[in-house]
Amino acid sequence: MKNKGFTLLELLVVVAILGAIGLVVTVSLNKTLKNTNQEECDAFVKDVEEAACVYVTLSRREHACNRPGCELPLSALVTEGMVDSEKNACTGEDITKSYNEKVKVTWDNEGNKTCEYQGVKNAE
Repeated sequence: MKNKGFTLLELLVVVAILGAIGLVVTVSLNKTLKNTNQEECDAFVKDVEEAACVYVTLSRREHACNRPGCELPLSALVTEGMVDSEKNACTGEDITKSYNEKVKVTWDNEGNKTCEYQGVKNAE
């Protein structure tokens, strides 16, 4: 007598193999998405830091900063149109809610500026 169907064991093996493949794909996809989000956040931070340094230079606001450093509010960069983003890529929040965030501007002994954005999430 020949059976033309699959046995229950064969079906369970196939389901287990497909489940393992699905797990591997899911883990790989999660890592890829996490890396992409980190790259977007890093790019946003770099843009904010560059915008702060350009803003301080163009607006000649060095005198407003107490050397060796000062904190420039992100709101100033948003108001002046120096930041193009509509949302904070690190927190996912609307950038207009990031008004408590600061960019630290410092100068070294030769007068070179360094701008550092901490990306602190607002406390709600």
